[in-house]
Amino acid sequence: MSNKAFFLDRDGTLNVDYDFVHRIEDWTWCDGAIEALRLIRDNDFKIFVVTNQSGVARGHFEMDDVNKLHRWVDEQLAKYDIQITEWYVAPWHPEFHDENDPELLEYRKPGTGYFEKARDEYDLDLSLSCMAGDKVSDLQPAVELGMKPFFIRSRFEPSQDHDWLKGHDVITYDRLLDAVKSQEMEHIS
Repeated sequence: MSNKAFFLDRDGTLNVDYDFVHRIEDWTWCDGAIEALRLIRDNDFKIFVVTNQSGVARGHFEMDDVNKLHRWVDEQLAKYDIQITEWYVAPWHPEFHDENDPELLEYRKPGTGYFEKARDEYDLDLSLSCMAGDKVSDLQPAVELGMKPFFIRSRFEPSQDHDWLKGHDVITYDRLLDAVKSQEMEHIS
């Protein structure tokens, strides 16, 4: 059984980020995303999606909407014999968190909560694991926990901390598929 994981951000990495994507009709796969998932699976990684969904805290939609969308994505991926091991959704936001336990925010990226939960529940070796995302906040947990980070270019790239990326030797890729095909991943698979 594999003890390595490939963690993925959702919006901007797997699907096009149109802001607060929560309905099936708003889901558009990023170019090459399904092929990338197939290669990740074929390299014996467990696949985890770790996504901040502050639209729930902001009142734009409900967790039921997010879960329904993820069930639909699972059905689409099943056609390719691809399975997401676990969807980790952080519906919280610090500005809309008055009544909630402050510790829940550790599960929101850049917090490491869900990564550590996956490590403990699935007996993962994070030194053999990867994380891909389109924001520095997606990759900070990877660097902190010793995973290989992959930065995926999206519409948010201009606003990201390029000095942080450079300082941590994080390579930028146009698509998840390019990151998965890179020599950087091959040495850990």
